[in-house]
Amino acid sequence: MRPLRLAALGLLVFLPSFLLHARALFEPPADKRLLIIGQDLGAIGGFAAPNNDGYSNHFDLKPGGVTTYVSLPRLWGLTSKVNLWSGDVSAQGIVDNPLYAHSVLAIGLHIVDQEKKIAAGDEDDRVEMLARWIKAARRPVFLRIGYEFDGSWNHYDPPAYKEAFRRIVSIFRRLEVTNCAFVWQSCTSPVNGYQKKDINDWYPGDDVVDWAGYSWFLSTPKQIELTDKLLAFARAHGKPVMVCESAPQGYDLTKLTKRSLSKGKDPQTKTPEKIWAEWYAPFFAYIEKNADVIKIIAYINVDWDSQLMWAWPYRQGYWGDSRIQANPDLKARWLETVSSPAWLHASPSLFRDLDFLP
Repeated sequence: MRPLRLAALGLLVFLPSFLLHARALFEPPADKRLLIIGQDLGAIGGFAAPNNDGYSNHFDLKPGGVTTYVSLPRLWGLTSKVNLWSGDVSAQGIVDNPLYAHSVLAIGLHIVDQEKKIAAGDEDDRVEMLARWIKAARRPVFLRIGYEFDGSWNHYDPPAYKEAFRRIVSIFRRLEVTNCAFVWQSCTSPVNGYQKKDINDWYPGDDVVDWAGYSWFLSTPKQIELTDKLLAFARAHGKPVMVCESAPQGYDLTKLTKRSLSKGKDPQTKTPEKIWAEWYAPFFAYIEKNADVIKIIAYINVDWDSQLMWAWPYRQGYWGDSRIQANPDLKARWLETVSSPAWLHASPSLFRDLDFLP
């Protein structure tokens, strides 16, 4: 029997990694994490003007994924370019750009005020259109259904939200869309108001959620407290975690200032070292501390103050300028951090590393 035993061991060497080690859909290997950049064409760069001064225009390491947004019921931002006062978005434009041929796609699916219609089946045709488009993209896609479900600004009805989430997933599965992971994202927000309910109220079920996600905009004790709760939930349910949205809110990396979050007043001058110590160092330290579950990090590389939705008079709060290339010292620190072997970027082998074979 010895030859058979050796043959079996030899076979194991050539088996796909997902047969040897159970991982969530498109979860990076245990010692790796994936970097995603967003959240509009100008932020990620690599397009014609005016979207030619983003992340990819300033870094040789191209992002392992890019973020964009699509809304139901009209599917704005899917097959054509739109701008809803917060930068150009186009999922099709990203897929058609050779620069991102080896990058995954993270889509924030906006369903505010539509959850009851979706749950009732009234938007099935639109959901099917989205499903077929994602299937044809032939790359890993992370779909954040009703992102920041517990944000008060989204005012989702928890029972309807859960049913809408489940219905969307059921349609994707019926159409055999196997290249899409479903992300359930909490806002974990210490500011702007959030619905102070148990996140269980919004949870659609382990059978339809592939990833848990959170937003991180303030490196504060309250941010850590809220995120700790989300991570505890994810661990209890056996789900890996994506940092779906992150940016140093209130900081301007070009002007090197920090302003009040509500009205953008009282600017404080900051050195690059101080900004890194106040926001980036705690952000990355939290990821390292929780490396057992945090596997994907999406950073928003945006000049918020240049976009009408976020600009003065700051009805959405003050956000600033989070373009990491805006300051050479911060850019160098960022590059030093994400250049370590633990970080996954765009490469011909990335999809295979995520156990995706088109």
